[in-house]
Amino acid sequence: MKITIWSDFVCPFCFIGQSHLDKALENFDHRDDVEIEYKSFLLMPDAEYIPGQDYAQTFAGMKGIPLDQAKTMLQQVTDMANQSGVPIHYDKAKLASTFDAHRVFQYAKEIGKGNEFFSRLYVAHFTDGEVISDEDTIVRLSEEIGLDGVEVRNIIQQKQNEEKINQEISEARSVGVQGVPFFVINNKYAVSGAQPAEVFSQVLDKVWAEE
Repeated sequence: MKITIWSDFVCPFCFIGQSHLDKALENFDHRDDVEIEYKSFLLMPDAEYIPGQDYAQTFAGMKGIPLDQAKTMLQQVTDMANQSGVPIHYDKAKLASTFDAHRVFQYAKEIGKGNEFFSRLYVAHFTDGEVISDEDTIVRLSEEIGLDGVEVRNIIQQKQNEEKINQEISEARSVGVQGVPFFVINNKYAVSGAQPAEVFSQVLDKVWAEE
């Protein structure tokens, strides 16, 4: 069974949705026969880290909404994450561009480390408060999961893998992705958003029984 996931590192519902899928897989008898592949998606392509601003200030400015509204929205996400046991800390998180991180993700995927890279970047952004647009930060996080730091730096500096990112985003549009996370199981069933673990369990059982 193949599960394809379009996602971005700064997408809280992607982080939560992955947690729910993980819980469903824990209770799935055929989990050892499941392959998961992430694909790039740019949730906020215009995002930029602004030193001295907290997440809510940057988010409000980028979306053109009042600061109080931004804080309310982020608190609602935090409450949802807490209920799922997902560590999202907007008091520490830094909103930033994810394009360079996706360049490196494409390299990580090529050598079988794509899923590890996504998991590490989720935690780096939402839990640890790392600036995931920073070159040195991306290199350090990449080395933590066994990637070649020199190669990672070259990829960022030479702006590699842009075509691969754009291809995956184009593919997302072709299958009807309008937001992330978006899960496609065996190119047959789609699950959109951070659905409860029970929903994932039902879809996994249904697809396995049919195929």
